[in-house]
Amino acid sequence: MSNFFKKNKTLDSSVSEICKVFLLYFDEMRGHMPLLSYPDENLIYDKKAMRPVNIHSIWFLDFNEQELLDHVDLEYKDKVYFAKKFLVKSERKKKRAGLKDETPETIVIMVASPAEIEIFGGPLLKKLSKIIQENYSNVLWEVIEGEVSKHSVIKTKKIHDSISKSDEIKQSINSDINTTILTYFEKIVENGKSDSIKKQKAMSFLALQGINIYSLSGFQGAPFDDINLFEKEYRTKAVEGYMSSFKISEISISLNSQELEVLIINNSDKEIHDIKVSISHVKEFFEKQILNELVDDWYPHEELLFLAPLFLHIDNYILSIQQKDSKEKLFRKLIQIKNYM
Repeated sequence: MSNFFKKNKTLDSSVSEICKVFLLYFDEMRGHMPLLSYPDENLIYDKKAMRPVNIHSIWFLDFNEQELLDHVDLEYKDKVYFAKKFLVKSERKKKRAGLKDETPETIVIMVASPAEIEIFGGPLLKKLSKIIQENYSNVLWEVIEGEVSKHSVIKTKKIHDSISKSDEIKQSINSDINTTILTYFEKIVENGKSDSIKKQKAMSFLALQGINIYSLSGFQGAPFDDINLFEKEYRTKAVEGYMSSFKISEISISLNSQELEVLIINNSDKEIHDIKVSISHVKEFFEKQILNELVDDWYPHEELLFLAPLFLHIDNYILSIQQKDSKEKLFRKLIQIKNYM
């Protein structure tokens, strides 16, 4: 796989399902305080989202203890929070007695990801912390100064300039975080085959949850959920002209018959032949097929209805469309029953 991503790498909100990034500092008067959150800058104002960030053990470890561990992890509910602490230079005037202007700033970077893909969290944290330390060690104190200045009652021109510079640096940091995350997952896709069961399960989790690199706006290649679960014999390819040929018109649940109803349209201007439509239910990363229908001729803009039985305690189903006698996936969609009840 190559040339998947544009040079101007951009992410939409779906990246928040893969990971969240927090950059924080230790304030001499107020304790640990957030500087920024990614991809949603408003996360730092969400008490529920910030609770595990604020109680993370990284805050209570000194640097000698942390260096032995490289990074410190906290598992909280369904996520793992990877954290690293480091010092950067400072020229900021401190409010606490005994601290000099040159007293270093304590910075914490934290990556939160679903527990199912924790295998990706540590390496991503390492990449992000390296980039931030290399590019921003000399200016992070100005970001902190700008954040502190926002709480000033009277804002002089100097304070306004400080806030503006802080916001400008934060924008640059966010851009670097954005590029690093997209590049990191690009390489995961390129090296999709792995002998590690843990990595295969993590990649399968992304696919089953509908989290795919294809949904990220910088992606130009085959969808990430085309990675097949635990199969090494082949790699799914995007068939030219077919990626936009199918569209789900409607998904509904029939409680009386306990059936899943999916209405699919041939969204192209061409007649499509020998298409296999299947629906599987998902349990512990494996699929069990419950519907397998062959469509000999699918006419342009024709809608077809597919029915599959619902099973108790099964919440996720996968719809797949592929060419008959071929393993190439033309369309794949995760259906979460809770969204249609």
